[in-house]
Amino acid sequence: MDGNRTEKKRMKRAAGLALSLCLIMAAAPGLAACGSPETQMQESATGAQETESAADAMAEPQTEQESAQETLTETVTQTGTEDAGDAPAGEMITDATGSFEGIVVDAAMNSLVIDTKDGIMYSFSYPESGVEMDLADGLLLGMSVLVKSEDGMTSSVQDGPTQPAADRDALAFAADVLFACRYKSMDSLANLAAFPLYVRLDDGDLTVEDAEEFLDLPQNEVLSEERVEAVLSTNLYEVTELDGGRYVLGSDEGTPNIIFQKDDGRDSGFAIAGIN
Repeated sequence: MDGNRTEKKRMKRAAGLALSLCLIMAAAPGLAACGSPETQMQESATGAQETESAADAMAEPQTEQESAQETLTETVTQTGTEDAGDAPAGEMITDATGSFEGIVVDAAMNSLVIDTKDGIMYSFSYPESGVEMDLADGLLLGMSVLVKSEDGMTSSVQDGPTQPAADRDALAFAADVLFACRYKSMDSLANLAAFPLYVRLDDGDLTVEDAEEFLDLPQNEVLSEERVEAVLSTNLYEVTELDGGRYVLGSDEGTPNIIFQKDDGRDSGFAIAGIN
């Protein structure tokens, strides 16, 4: 009897040890996965550093792009305002910001071109919302206007505070001559001229009898760089009517210049009389 009891106790202890060993083995993967608190803190810090570094790496290209955009904005502003005064005569500025006074040399439904005292042309566009017009007689070629714009987009047009010496019709014809020179168009000059026409060339002076003879002349001499620059540099505000109803674009004394005069036989009322 005592032997049987002893054997049963031994079997119970063995079963208990086996159960405990099974529980320990089952819990072991969980303990290995969780790790100690110190290990968890180190892994969290490392993960945070990696995340912060990745965020910084992603932020750098965005910062460079913003910097490039700011530089581009500054360049556009300088081109439209500060650098405009250094532009050569006949240059067409299309992105000007500020207030500009000049003679209207071209006007369309959605745009306006003026020529300033410095001989610089500014082209302005009209926004879809419209433009504030403060003009006593409407917008006409050859008149003086004051234009306010931002990046070449007009906000308002009003009568210019400075009035030119010549009348509006004469300056409207002068605008046609300016564009003919700007684009170096012999055809345009021929259409604006009255024949016979006096022309000064490198080899001497001559008189051409008609447009066909005029178009046979060398373009690089008729519209030389020197003559074109002189004409485009003209301050239209100071153009005045001389004896015989003549007007000079370019050098008032000597050459080079283009002279036009009143001509009642033309619809415009004027015609080119000489190219000096």
